[in-house]
Amino acid sequence: MTQGSISQETSITDEQVQSKLIRAIDTLSSMQKSDGNFEGNLSSSTFPSCAYAWIQLIQGGIPEESLINWFINNQSENGAWGLDPANQTNPHSTLFVRLILKEVLDREAGPDLEKTLSNIPEYQQNLGLVKLAYASLNRFDWQKLTIPKNAIPLIKLVKFLSQFPILKKRLKPPRHKLPPVDLFNTSLFEELFIAEQHTLVPVFIIIELNTGNRIEIINSLVSWLKTRVLSDGSWFRVNFITALSVLALIAVDQTDHSDPEIPQFIERGMDWLKKTKNPDGGFREAINLNVWDTALSIIALTEIEELASDKTDQIYTAAQWLVDHQNEDGGWAFSGMKDSTLPSDADDTALGTLSLIRSKLSSKEAQISIDNGVRWLIENQGVEGSWSTYQPGEGDVGCVSITSHAIEALLAYGNNIESINRGIEWLQGAIHRDGYWNDLWLAKRTYGTACAITAFVKAGFDDVPEISQGVRWLEDNQNPDDGWGEDMFGNPTESTVEQTAWCTYALLLTNNENPSARKGIQFLIDNQDENGTWKDSCVGIYWEIIGGYSDPIYASVFPILALNQYLKVRK
Repeated sequence: MTQGSISQETSITDEQVQSKLIRAIDTLSSMQKSDGNFEGNLSSSTFPSCAYAWIQLIQGGIPEESLINWFINNQSENGAWGLDPANQTNPHSTLFVRLILKEVLDREAGPDLEKTLSNIPEYQQNLGLVKLAYASLNRFDWQKLTIPKNAIPLIKLVKFLSQFPILKKRLKPPRHKLPPVDLFNTSLFEELFIAEQHTLVPVFIIIELNTGNRIEIINSLVSWLKTRVLSDGSWFRVNFITALSVLALIAVDQTDHSDPEIPQFIERGMDWLKKTKNPDGGFREAINLNVWDTALSIIALTEIEELASDKTDQIYTAAQWLVDHQNEDGGWAFSGMKDSTLPSDADDTALGTLSLIRSKLSSKEAQISIDNGVRWLIENQGVEGSWSTYQPGEGDVGCVSITSHAIEALLAYGNNIESINRGIEWLQGAIHRDGYWNDLWLAKRTYGTACAITAFVKAGFDDVPEISQGVRWLEDNQNPDDGWGEDMFGNPTESTVEQTAWCTYALLLTNNENPSARKGIQFLIDNQDENGTWKDSCVGIYWEIIGGYSDPIYASVFPILALNQYLKVRK
């Protein structure tokens, strides 16, 4: 793609961009809550919606009509369901919904359900978690659900060999069966990613109650589960893990293993799950992402100082909310709780720290909060230079966007050159041979590539060859409509404003005359609604089994950053 003067290619005017920015700022400002935080309404997803219905069925009831209607309304033309708002056909989610609707139909006949079920394509059961739901409702054999106990040494070998990059993609644990319950008492369990631990413990309880029924291991598993419940009654503040935990305790409560506390845990868990219900009748996975949303919003508003000069009080209020919701260890969790029961993660800590620095909140309390955030980041950098989601070495892997955000936070704070350089070196080594970076938490190659480029430029590494490789990849993967789009697996899709915005922002940082960036700006201008909003798309990622999500905060923040960068380089 030729590099020419972008002013000759389209007729974008500074006044036009500024007008779009002002509308966008007002839209973003309207998403601030009364207590100071920003919070987008996260989209409904299939697995959490099925999980809530599963509980109601296990308890002998019928899912409410609004939830059943959500399932019916989200069936695709081919009769299947997707994981998330992208609604790309997914056999696992389709089989999960099929189970729920068949159970409902067996208990309460209805013509709409019969028609919906008749249109569902046939798929083979290939996911252990869905098989668990079928087994709990007497539609699958418990004895065929798990890997044999004597396979644990083989699991250890696979984990060891997976450390080698050449074998990592080929040696993945099987998903068609669940691990043996005895894995809980091995070092392998302690090495699992924290969300995997929270998922497996209730699964192990349900399986053990229906197979071995060993009192000692059941008691150990229940004790683990009870000590991990958060102060709001949830587990890990996400729907599917909380639903599994509630299901496990319901199963325990129906046996001789119960105790007087169990019904209270169940009741509080159910009360929390009800809060994840959306107006469309479905359920979302996370209760909110208010720390992340607040930090991103502060960063966007402080980037546009001149146009957001009347937003200072809003910025200070949001910054103070972050100070008040920092964990005792100096980090931030993805969802703000004042009691530090939800673990800190590196992404929210990096952006929380960066946003406080940007806010210029001048209180002593704010400076202490910033210092503690930086200390947390330094202490939790991996030995190879990256930052992972939680704590390095505990089933976690280095993440491109998180490493880039941590670098930005440390740059804004000052000093810590050694940590920054180690992070940069890791990013250089993480590039794919085709010129992109994969990310874990936002989709996918565009976000990873944009974040890596941004980190290089802001850290002063303008001449590293990886930048030109990333720029070339972004240019080559721009859609014909001048936007960018991909799903959570990196497959090309229709353009989204979020992905277009972060690609455009990164390209402008490298070259303010980049033609692809100019086209991206035009895409953003053309796709803004009259009220200043952009259509939010499914660009967020939970994890592979659960799918992704959309967040209207993203559809404001990222376009604001791109449009502002365009005006900044023009000046």
